[in-house]
Amino acid sequence: MNTAHGPYLISSTGIYHGKRIKYHNRYVDQFLGIYYAEIPKSLKKPIKKRFNYTIQNATKFSPYCMQSIMMAENLSYGSFVMQQSFNDNCLSLNIYRADLRHGEERKAIMLFSHGGSNQLGGGSLFDGSILASEGDIIVITMNFRLNYHGFLSSGDSRVRGNYGLWDQLLAVEWIYENAHLFGGDPHRIVLAGHSAGAGNVMLIPASPYCRGMVKRVISQSGTGLAPWSINRNPFKLLERFSQDFNCVRSDEQEMFNCVYQLLENSNGDIYRLHLSLNIADDNPYPVIDYDFINDTIENVLQSDVYKNVDFLTGVTLNEGLYFAEYHIKHLLNGLSNQSLSMGKAPLREKRSIIFPNSTAIIAPDITFTTNLENDKRLKEISEQSASTEQLASSLNVSILLERFVKVNYIERYIDANFQHGKCFMDKVKKKYELSANKDVTTRLKLYIDLVSDLMFNFHMVRCLNLRAMVPKINSTNYAYVYAHRPTFKVKSAFRDQKLLPDAVGHFAELDYVFGVPLARNYSRIHRNVNMSFYNYTSDEINFSRKIIRYWSNFIKTGNPNLNPSFPDKVDVEWKSYTNKNHDYLYFQLNNIHNEISYFDSMYDFWLKCFQIEDQGGCTKGKIRKHLALFLFICSSIFILTISYLIWKYFQMKKKRTIIRS
Repeated sequence: MNTAHGPYLISSTGIYHGKRIKYHNRYVDQFLGIYYAEIPKSLKKPIKKRFNYTIQNATKFSPYCMQSIMMAENLSYGSFVMQQSFNDNCLSLNIYRADLRHGEERKAIMLFSHGGSNQLGGGSLFDGSILASEGDIIVITMNFRLNYHGFLSSGDSRVRGNYGLWDQLLAVEWIYENAHLFGGDPHRIVLAGHSAGAGNVMLIPASPYCRGMVKRVISQSGTGLAPWSINRNPFKLLERFSQDFNCVRSDEQEMFNCVYQLLENSNGDIYRLHLSLNIADDNPYPVIDYDFINDTIENVLQSDVYKNVDFLTGVTLNEGLYFAEYHIKHLLNGLSNQSLSMGKAPLREKRSIIFPNSTAIIAPDITFTTNLENDKRLKEISEQSASTEQLASSLNVSILLERFVKVNYIERYIDANFQHGKCFMDKVKKKYELSANKDVTTRLKLYIDLVSDLMFNFHMVRCLNLRAMVPKINSTNYAYVYAHRPTFKVKSAFRDQKLLPDAVGHFAELDYVFGVPLARNYSRIHRNVNMSFYNYTSDEINFSRKIIRYWSNFIKTGNPNLNPSFPDKVDVEWKSYTNKNHDYLYFQLNNIHNEISYFDSMYDFWLKCFQIEDQGGCTKGKIRKHLALFLFICSSIFILTISYLIWKYFQMKKKRTIIRS
């Protein structure tokens, strides 16, 4: 409903007064900071927001959910930068709606789950106005609980975990129930996510509680099969959390009570402490809790649950760029192999990976209101962090990489991620190390490929292949590779020192999906979001429009080439990914084209490695092969013996018959 005083939205939780901005010759309505749920208590499922009978102001964002203050200060995510406050009352969403025209059909809805390792970030990082206007859709971003508030778990019913996923599911439910009230189509709800958010949006439709509310999924730079998307040993992390905050008790229930109390009374300082003391190299993530998620994602992808869910996924050309840079810089300073785990960089260092624009990790003037008994530990970590950064900045990348080669980086990376990596170590080194005589850039590129393949690429292809094998599937699959370097400034020694000036790392595509290059025509953009008016070229502006068209077409129809409202065809047909044809759309400036079987050789290589790992190693694998051969021989001998005895029996019977006659 629009009036002279701005747009209003009537929903199941209240009446909201939003604001209207103009983009080109079209208006976009914004409803910001709408609370969709309440948190009754820490480590509990969210509950629906009660109806508020007063008209509520929906022109400002709500605070973020609780997260590390140090990591979130001057938070940046590619070109998206924001400073925000934090609060326990944070479960809100932001609606961006292209203006409703008389008689037009209800609009498809994209709900976006932000990345940040499920530890950081918030919905208001991303302004959906341009994407909504250019794509003629409704874009919604959301907050959900993060870190220990959102994902701490004991691995059983005592602390089930997945609270951040329950939050997101309730956001989906709010949208499903209220879509018709703000011009949306409840039967075209599309979940989109980036990085950890990409894993989240694959897990939500897998839940039996979702009940078919999600029509499509867009999974950018991550999937629910990635090694970092599911925590396989949650109790170990809970124990470590308890140790670092003096909650260890002889009675486990007392330990849980201490943890509950700690999180219930946290005010942000706990996260300042948490970051500085480097609680865990492993972060709290979703778990298989047999409630929200009651089966493996592999099984769910091939079940009836996903048969009707359209799927679009992809990666950037060099996804592992910033993660590999972290490894090279910090392994040289004596970090353990644990820091090389796939996507599990220590939180106190991870800020420079996920948010490369960020400044120093540990500031000298920080004070803590929490009672600290670990000043010595804090000082040691601060000194170690400063030493690491000093080492990294004092040497050029060539020297760093030379040193990195000498510490057997391939062996250390594989050992950190595979229990039986020695079984295929030589093959991995042959593929990703080649010769020590290779130049620095080549070796660097190969290591980035290794990290990219293990953290992102292999699991994306596995996801596509599992879906493609499902018989009589009623949905579509599309895959992409994004290969245009980011225009925004990213703090990367590899790029700064011209070793890989055109590298395309994590989150490179996001500014083009959200239409940042078009922001020069968006005079009333919300200034809390730094959409950073970089010097985009006219080609890049057109490139962004093309990407938005593919994305919005898929959101509307499940086919990125098809848009009933605009009969004009896209420039390049995006071919679907099938069991027979492994097609990818390759996004390169002025050269969008299809690639066939782009990752097939990589996938086949790692599939064999993972099979060895799943079999329990090369020794057990050989034993199994020998045992299988032995059983085959024995069974063959047995069958031949039985056949011979039967033949002999009938021969003797035949002779007796002849003699009698």
